[in-house]
Amino acid sequence: MVDFSFSGPRGPITGTKSGSGPCLILLAGIGSTHRLWGEFPAHLSRNLTVVTINNRGVGGSRGGDAFTIDGAAEDIVTLLDHLKQESARVLGASMGGLIALRTALKAPERIDRMVVLSSAARMTSHGRRSIGLLRTMLIHLPPEEFGRNLMTLAFAPPFQTRLPSFVDQAGDLFGLDPADVPGAIAQAEAMLEGWDDRSALRSLPVPALVIAGERDPIVAMEDTREIAVALPFSEFIQVPDAGHSVLAEGGRTVFDRVLSFLRPAAGNDQRR
Repeated sequence: MVDFSFSGPRGPITGTKSGSGPCLILLAGIGSTHRLWGEFPAHLSRNLTVVTINNRGVGGSRGGDAFTIDGAAEDIVTLLDHLKQESARVLGASMGGLIALRTALKAPERIDRMVVLSSAARMTSHGRRSIGLLRTMLIHLPPEEFGRNLMTLAFAPPFQTRLPSFVDQAGDLFGLDPADVPGAIAQAEAMLEGWDDRSALRSLPVPALVIAGERDPIVAMEDTREIAVALPFSEFIQVPDAGHSVLAEGGRTVFDRVLSFLRPAAGNDQRR
């Protein structure tokens, strides 16, 4: 795994790159840096060139323009130019899923296909309360406690019962560097401005795999399903007894489905 850092039009862009094959960009949620992904890039890099990015305001991508979803999408296009990639696959979780969708809307020719996890096509009343709660936690909790407390919402109770040590490790990955707190709060506040991409998504020709946890308390499963309903070339997977961290909670079954989607056989493209 190789770290990279360069200056884009909106400020510094940093992340990691590993593996070989088709390019896949991983996009994380509010306050999370590339550390969030843990060992996931290593598993994917056996088949793909895996690129992680720190969203504007956190990690090495602090500074520059204020965070916005449109600005984050522009950063992804800038990253593709820097990597000399005409196009890429993207996988986004939570806010990262929204960034993936917005990137595809802005530059559909640059996105081959996308996996969207635990995200939403619009701001709902439930979503506003959830993001407001995360913002309050970011403001009032010590940075080292944020990740551990977030685990209450990140994993459904059945998973926490089965794998408590995994949840503890995930809490450490979600822990905040104190220097990232202002950027994370700015991300939450940008999200609270609201969005509704349902109409635009109806004409988006990019194939998508959309996955939601049945028991997600942060982004309601019904809100994630709206993405799949809007997109013309999509498949929706609802994972039983899973919460917000659906990729981990779904286990090998979900991982294999994601990998199969991201490395399709030649000519196996849903766009017609």
